[in-house]
Amino acid sequence: MQPSLASAEPGGSGIRESPDPRRHPGRSRGALRAVTTVHAATLFTQAVLAGRFLSGDYDMLTAHAVNANVVVAVGLVQVVVAVLYWRPGRGPGWPAAVSVVLLVAEAAQAVLGYRRTLGVHVPLGVTLIASGLLLLIQVWRPLPPGPVPTTPGDAGSVPGRGPRPGTSPEASQPGQEAS
Repeated sequence: MQPSLASAEPGGSGIRESPDPRRHPGRSRGALRAVTTVHAATLFTQAVLAGRFLSGDYDMLTAHAVNANVVVAVGLVQVVVAVLYWRPGRGPGWPAAVSVVLLVAEAAQAVLGYRRTLGVHVPLGVTLIASGLLLLIQVWRPLPPGPVPTTPGDAGSVPGRGPRPGTSPEASQPGQEAS
């Protein structure tokens, strides 16, 4: 982090550290959004390919198997991007945890598919698609607003809880009667 000059605070050095713009979660958030979108699309494609196979287009089983490898590969890339978003990017860690769980489940899903254990393979596939879409929605949601900085004279005030317009500050203090 790079130091920047700040107003002198009582007992302070007058210098505060500003965040390093290279370590802002916004930069890696775009990469996470992109890979999560691709991942959700490959998961959805699995359902389409399985449906085509069940409709009688038997060549789609080979495409379904090939796409299973693509799903796992994109899932691995998603884990890497989510970890980079979390640790050096200073984003939340939950996308990395969810991505790891998805990757493990996708690897198990591929094994179950090759073994033709359809009683578990089909419901797990539905669960993976739903989970991938929920992750996609969460990653694309706007970030909550950051904390509102207070001015030096507002040591005990709560941001956003100031007096209503047209009232005096004394009238808005709890525990005091307005005269």
